[in-house]
Amino acid sequence: MAHQARADILGQIGDRLLEKRPELAKLLGVLCGQWSWLECNMSWLCSMLLGKYTPHNQRKGPPTHPLGIQIFEALPNIHSRLELLQGLAGNLIPPDHKLTKELKDTVLPSIKRAATRRNHFIHTWWSLSKEYPDALLRGSSTADIWMVYEASDFREAINLIVNASHTVSKFTIKVRKFLRGRKRPK
Repeated sequence: MAHQARADILGQIGDRLLEKRPELAKLLGVLCGQWSWLECNMSWLCSMLLGKYTPHNQRKGPPTHPLGIQIFEALPNIHSRLELLQGLAGNLIPPDHKLTKELKDTVLPSIKRAATRRNHFIHTWWSLSKEYPDALLRGSSTADIWMVYEASDFREAINLIVNASHTVSKFTIKVRKFLRGRKRPK
């Protein structure tokens, strides 16, 4: 778990700093890639929910609608994207259905936790210190402290994002099965 660096540490900042910690740079890249995959899964859920409004073979379930992906990707932040998913699902799934409960109690919180953790790694500035040769130091704009992030911290965040992605994928399958055979909304 990330911990506070000693108070006397001076961090080295500058261009292309991550190249001096190739393992951590690689893990940061993996974290970004896994986040992209999570967003892809969320956009597929969105496009499938929107697809229910198009004519389709009811036994196969709703198709993915390309506009769903475009709308999802046009939204500027995770909060707007989660509101879209919740709104689309709310129009197709009854409020008292177990899928509504799963969306609110499991899926959305899982995504929010992953987003919060991801933001710690992406929306920051990194530093190096010879006192921590296997770590990156995360700067803080609100305090004069450095937080020490090691490979295990990056892997923990990656796993949180992967788990959220799996949660969304499994939920999408359940929703598709639920919507199969139900009449298309007017």
